[in-house]
Amino acid sequence: MKKFWRILKKIVTVMFTLSCAALFVVVLTSAIKKQDELFCKNIQVKIDYDSGLAFLNEGEITERINFLSGETIIGRQLSKIDFHTLEKEIEKNPYVCDAEIFVDHEQNIIITIIQKRPILRVINSDAVSYYISEKNDHMPLSDNFTMRLPVATGYVNTNANSSRDSLVENNLFVLANFIEHDVFLHALVDQVYVYENTEFDLIPKTGNHNIHFGNANENMADKFKRLKIFYRDGLTRTGWFKYKSINLKFDGQVVCEKRDSIEASLAETQND
Repeated sequence: MKKFWRILKKIVTVMFTLSCAALFVVVLTSAIKKQDELFCKNIQVKIDYDSGLAFLNEGEITERINFLSGETIIGRQLSKIDFHTLEKEIEKNPYVCDAEIFVDHEQNIIITIIQKRPILRVINSDAVSYYISEKNDHMPLSDNFTMRLPVATGYVNTNANSSRDSLVENNLFVLANFIEHDVFLHALVDQVYVYENTEFDLIPKTGNHNIHFGNANENMADKFKRLKIFYRDGLTRTGWFKYKSINLKFDGQVVCEKRDSIEASLAETQND
């Protein structure tokens, strides 16, 4: 009798398992069929304008999506839209850092976009302007939006020595990234001048003096620390127009060149 019940239990278990599998297939088939009947009702583009950036607008993204789809995407069957490919194509835009595309419960296609953030504007030796982003890649200037940033000029991308140009651009990125993440320096630095020997001068927004910084890859944090101390303990006492240059190139020192009294008065007048 016990043997009979064991056999019956196994039969019931197998039948239950088969029934669940059949039900799963039916539900899955129904879901796939229902998915095939779903169509895109609308497109919603969400761009991170709260970041303060406005390189992109919703219209151009929608237009690009329609172009990539080969036709207007509204009304298209959702199962026939390759969302992964659309994301990758949108991310090829030079102002897009990241794009995500998904469908909400109302059958709307939602496109969320994070824009690239520039940290430096460059005007190279050929007078070509572009941005360097926080990811250390190039961004073209935009007709939609201009960002107020420090500007690098001088011997940048001379096309005479590719290894040198690469070093200069990498050092510019390191320098600009440091400035971007420091509140005081971000408010201070207006321009970076690149010399032929790859050394830098920083030109502040006020004070009418140059800061001889030297190489950006040598003791950068220490140089800026000395500069901050000098501004705090030195210039606040002597005035911002006493010196025409501040040299940070020497370890542990801040070497300044004074203006004569006429130059100092003229510099202060020009700043006013």
